[in-house]
Amino acid sequence: MNVQTDKLCTVLLSVALAACAAGGTRVPGDALVIRNGTVIDGTGRAPIADGVLVIQGDRIVAVGEAADFEIPQSATVLDAGGGSILPGIINSHTHSTDVAAVRRAFLTDGVTTVCNVGTSLAQLPGFDETSAPEARAARGYWAGPIITVPGGYPGTVYGFQFNYEVATPEEARAAVADLVDRGASMIKITLAPGDPRDPWPILDLEQVQAIVEEAHVRGVPVRAHVFEPFLVEDIVLPAGVDAIEHSPFPILSPEEETSVLEHEDPPTQLFDVVAPEFEVLLARVVEQGVVMVPTLDQNIGNLFKKSDRSPIEQIVVDVHVEAVRRFHVLGGTIAVGNDYGAIPGVELGMPLTEMRLLLAAGLTPLEVIEAGTRNAAFVCGQGEALGTLEPGKLADVIIVDGDPTTDLEAVDRVVAVIKGGEIAHSEN
Repeated sequence: MNVQTDKLCTVLLSVALAACAAGGTRVPGDALVIRNGTVIDGTGRAPIADGVLVIQGDRIVAVGEAADFEIPQSATVLDAGGGSILPGIINSHTHSTDVAAVRRAFLTDGVTTVCNVGTSLAQLPGFDETSAPEARAARGYWAGPIITVPGGYPGTVYGFQFNYEVATPEEARAAVADLVDRGASMIKITLAPGDPRDPWPILDLEQVQAIVEEAHVRGVPVRAHVFEPFLVEDIVLPAGVDAIEHSPFPILSPEEETSVLEHEDPPTQLFDVVAPEFEVLLARVVEQGVVMVPTLDQNIGNLFKKSDRSPIEQIVVDVHVEAVRRFHVLGGTIAVGNDYGAIPGVELGMPLTEMRLLLAAGLTPLEVIEAGTRNAAFVCGQGEALGTLEPGKLADVIIVDGDPTTDLEAVDRVVAVIKGGEIAHSEN
C-alpha cells in the first residue's frame, strides 16, 4: 500500500467515525431494535446507560450508545421503558428439563437456556424443539447419561438409566464420541465414592484423562460432580476437567468437627485453622482456570430461606457460602446453576435463590449476572453462540424493570423475553 492510499484510508476512516459519532450508524430496515434502556452485555464491562441493541434475523448485529445509531422507520422498535437489556439468563445445572412445558416455564421467567447435566438416553427426544408440543421453550442443551464406572453413582441413588458405564480408557473415549455424535454439548462425569465405609467405584485418572482428551478434540467441556478435595487434587486437576459441579469442602476428622462446632466463628475456624491446605487447593483450581458451579440452592437453599435457622443450620449455611467466597476472592470463575430437579424446593424459572447466595458469597450484582450469562454459556459448551450481547451471537435477550447492577432482584421483574430474535414473551 502506497502513501497516497494510506492517506485516503485515513480520511475515509475519519469520515466513518465522525458519521458514527453523529448518529450515522445505519440500522438494517428489517431489524428489531431494542432501545431506551441500559445495556448490560454479560461480559463484565460497564453498562451502557442509554443503549441500543440491534437484531437481524436470529443474531445480534450491533450494540452501543443510542446516539450512534440511525434507526429507519421500517425497523421494528421495542421500547425497554427505561429498564435494563441483558442476555437471557442461563441455568447451567439442571435436571428434569427434557419436558418442553418445563422449559417453557423457564423461558417466560427470563431463563432462555437450560443445561441438563444428567438424563437417560430415552429422555433425549424431549430436547427436540421441532417436535415439542411447546416450541417456545428455553433452549435445552444436554450431557446425556453421566459417564461413570460399572455400579457407580448416580445409578446407585437415582437409577442406572442415568449411567453411561465405562471400564477402560478406550471405552471412555468411545462413550464421549457416542454422546457428542448424538448431540451432547458437554460431558458430565461423576467422582462420587459415597460412604467411605462402603464406597462406590469411581473413574480413575487414566479414564478421566481419556474422557477429557476426547471431549476437547470434539470441542465440548467436561464437568465433574465432585465434593471431595482429594479427588479434585488427584483427578480433576491433572486430567484437565473444565468445571466442578457443586463445591468441595474439607474432610474433617470427628475431633476437627467438634473443634469447628465449638468455635465462635466456625467458618473462620474451618478455613483458617483446621484446613488451611484447602485454600491452597482452591488457588490451584483458580490457576488452572477450572470453573465452579456451586449449586448452593440445592445444597443450602431451603436453609437459607428459613428465618429461624438453628445454630447448627446457620453454621451449615455459613460454611457453604464461605467456601465459595474464598474461591471468588482468589479470582475463581463461577457459573450459575441451581441443580433444578435434584430435590424439592429448588427454583423453577429464574434461579434467584442461587443468585442471592452468590451475592452473600461476595460477588457483585454485575458479577452474578456474568456468572449467569457468559460463564454459564461456557460450561454448557455454548460460549461462542450465547451468553453475551455481542455482534454475531444468538439474539437471546431479556428486558427487566429496574437496574440489576444495583438491585439484583430486578432480574426477577421480566418485562420481555426475546429468543433467537423473536419476542417469545411480553408482559405488555
